[in-house]
Amino acid sequence: MTTATNATMPAAPSGAPLRFRTDRATLAHALTTVSVGLARRPAVPMLGGVLLDGRDGDLTLTATDLETVATVRVPDAAPAPGRVLIDHIEVTKLLGALVKGQRKRDADAAPVTVYTTDDGTAVLELGGYTMPMTTYAAEDFPTLPETPPTVAEVDRERLTTEGRRVLVATGTDDTIPMVTGVQVRITPGTLTLAGTDRYRLAVAEVAATTTTEERAVLFPAPVLSAALKHATADRVRFGIGNDWAGEWVSLACGNLTVITRPIEAQFPAYEELFPEVAATARADRDALAHSTARAAAALEAKKHTTRDKHGHRAAAQVALTVEPAGTVSIAPVLGEHADAITAPAHPAEVNGADAPMRVLFSAPYLRDALNAIDGDTVLFQLATPTRPMLLTGADGQAYRHLLMPVRPPKS
Repeated sequence: MTTATNATMPAAPSGAPLRFRTDRATLAHALTTVSVGLARRPAVPMLGGVLLDGRDGDLTLTATDLETVATVRVPDAAPAPGRVLIDHIEVTKLLGALVKGQRKRDADAAPVTVYTTDDGTAVLELGGYTMPMTTYAAEDFPTLPETPPTVAEVDRERLTTEGRRVLVATGTDDTIPMVTGVQVRITPGTLTLAGTDRYRLAVAEVAATTTTEERAVLFPAPVLSAALKHATADRVRFGIGNDWAGEWVSLACGNLTVITRPIEAQFPAYEELFPEVAATARADRDALAHSTARAAAALEAKKHTTRDKHGHRAAAQVALTVEPAGTVSIAPVLGEHADAITAPAHPAEVNGADAPMRVLFSAPYLRDALNAIDGDTVLFQLATPTRPMLLTGADGQAYRHLLMPVRPPKS
């Protein structure tokens, strides 16, 4: 990471004395939050560190793994400028060890002081203890990119809700980079999130204040998930920008700023994936979610395993059946014993079905989709037993969950 330092926030002189004071809960929370950018397996010890930087009376904590930078500001904690790079794991453990046995309320309120001595040693004072800490050369900390300009601002609570509903459909296969990200698409007045693992697709729209006509980037899903968990202010700002080293995206909320590299992969033109609807069924969402869970549990009780076309063990399968008379049922799939299985029928408002429609799904995927739907009812939109099924809820097209069926075995 060799991009230009943010010109509006000059760094304190390397090696300058640092002294700050806050309470243990505030520092512990800041360390947890800044770990969004921490290297999990640092190639060099320095990347396992957190930079403490005092400037303008505030303390800033920064961690980076060279692809992601997380910064947390603690207001009014640093009366004098200075910086020191300390080991993140060590200081986190010390904050717990030095108050061990105390009531949580007392431990959280305990004052913490961190300062550097004339010889550069970093010292932690907590609970009557004075403890030296492991440090690294602050001047070797990577130069950080500037925060990209804001292109959209949204309500944090709404974004967090929709983000979770989309993240459930993303994948973890690093050999297919596209599935490990969430597409963030900015259009006038709207921010759209989309994620897929190739077997399901979730799309959510959020009202936004925007400053661009149309932009789209693939935000790394693990970074977005972690950032949303630690975002607490009322508004979230998304940024997109370029410098000579490439493109950056950012998420800023209150005292937290996360800057990361977007994933360089082509996200599918997903609007083309939504099927032409042949039949619809609206039913009680909670009842069907419980039915899916019971069907999966029954398969586990039977010790039934399913194999994919490559012979690998696959997730348990369930059959969703829509009856023209106005019912929906979800039953476990037991291969050759299919005719011997019945399942409770749930009342449904069915349209367009002239004959029973039976579609097979991965039980975990159907469960996740039903749990992501908002409201008391779910609307199933079906084409054929081999085409994707679309699920929507009380918010209609604002959140759409597309689910690929499992192809039935050839007879």
